[in-house]
Amino acid sequence: MRPMGDLAEQLAAALRAASPKRLRVEGARHAAVLIPIVERPQPALILTIRTDTVRSHKGQISFPGGSLDPGETPEEAALREAREELGWGKPDIRVLGELDSIETFVSGYVVTPVVGWLASAPAMHPNPTEVARVLHVPLRELNDDIRSDPGFSYGGRTYPTEAWIHRGEVIWGVTARLLRMFLERVSQPEAAP
Repeated sequence: MRPMGDLAEQLAAALRAASPKRLRVEGARHAAVLIPIVERPQPALILTIRTDTVRSHKGQISFPGGSLDPGETPEEAALREAREELGWGKPDIRVLGELDSIETFVSGYVVTPVVGWLASAPAMHPNPTEVARVLHVPLRELNDDIRSDPGFSYGGRTYPTEAWIHRGEVIWGVTARLLRMFLERVSQPEAAP
């Protein structure tokens, strides 16, 4: 079995293999999200389920993140927002790289995804006004068997975007697109675990 540090190196190499494209959209607000991977016996992503009281994307599963403050880089914003949402202080996060920025078609953002590696899961105290629950999704469980194309129905609802249904939770919208982008990038031959 390969040591986890090797996986982090492979992910970083895959992210370095291509410079991320930066999208410019007239009038869009800029945001960043952190795609946090926790080293465990099976590495897992940390995602949040948003409360029903937040301004946008109520009740949806998302990566921690939010708007860039003036003068802030996407990396700085992603790390700050993750600390604010998850209440985890300043854990030792190794930033592995960034993915292409994407546009949210409904809420008017251009989002830059930042990929981070945590050697262990930090203590979390989620902000109750933003985060209803925290999910840990093992990377090995994210495969085409749980992915659906736009227009699928689940639980009495039809979803307009692609989605991943993981243990009864529907990851859809921008988060599903980011998840697919991340998995496609890191599954390249030079990064395959």
